[in-house]
Amino acid sequence: MITLNNISCGYGKKTILSDINLTIKKAEITCLIGKNGVGKTTLFKTILGLLPALEGCVNYSDKDIASLSCRELAKEISYVPQAHGTPFSFSVLEVVLMGQFVHSTKLFGMPSKQSIEVATDCINALGIGKLMHKKFSKISGGEKQMVLIARAMAQQPRFIAMDEPTSNLDLGNQYKVLKVATVLKERGYGVIMNTHSPEQALQFADKVIMLKKGGLDRIGVPSAVIQSDTVSELYNTPLELVEAYTSKGEIRKLLVTV
Repeated sequence: MITLNNISCGYGKKTILSDINLTIKKAEITCLIGKNGVGKTTLFKTILGLLPALEGCVNYSDKDIASLSCRELAKEISYVPQAHGTPFSFSVLEVVLMGQFVHSTKLFGMPSKQSIEVATDCINALGIGKLMHKKFSKISGGEKQMVLIARAMAQQPRFIAMDEPTSNLDLGNQYKVLKVATVLKERGYGVIMNTHSPEQALQFADKVIMLKKGGLDRIGVPSAVIQSDTVSELYNTPLELVEAYTSKGEIRKLLVTV
């Protein structure tokens, strides 16, 4: 469990968010939503330990994040950036194996049989086994995002933080990546996701953290937090939550402008 106790975060002497108290649990998908510039990335970096809290403390399993070494922290949480390229000709398997570095006792040398087995299991768990020996630089953006998620899994943490994982992906690949978040949840990981889409949070999240300028707006289950009035106020735009039925008779909630 990750707990934030009376956190204020920002840069230097500039406070972006203050009085943040929240809990992030394993086997749940937690989504951060809010307007651009409200501090989602700042809070995200503070949770990851990339930014020190200005006040308060972030605890991982009752241990202050400030007391953890880089290796110890890497065993608690891994990070999935937005898909990116690489100038090096690494195979998909080699990229995923990088996640095992934190568990290695050797700086150089061939990866162990166990590390290869872990990496292979992560690749297969996401259904991208066919990419195993392809060059990472040659696969599509959606496939790269899947590989980066597999690398985060190979790190064998308790939590996986995903920074706008569907950014710059087409609709089909957005859905695939979000479905993978549910796979991670089912495998016991706590998933923290930063997203611009309240609709994605509605469909896939267990908990929503809504940020406004200066701090928290609301925390709770998606159906309670994401309502027509709350999102209209959050984004300063008249929005309405409507229901639509799929061909299978399932109800989906959508946001439309009014």
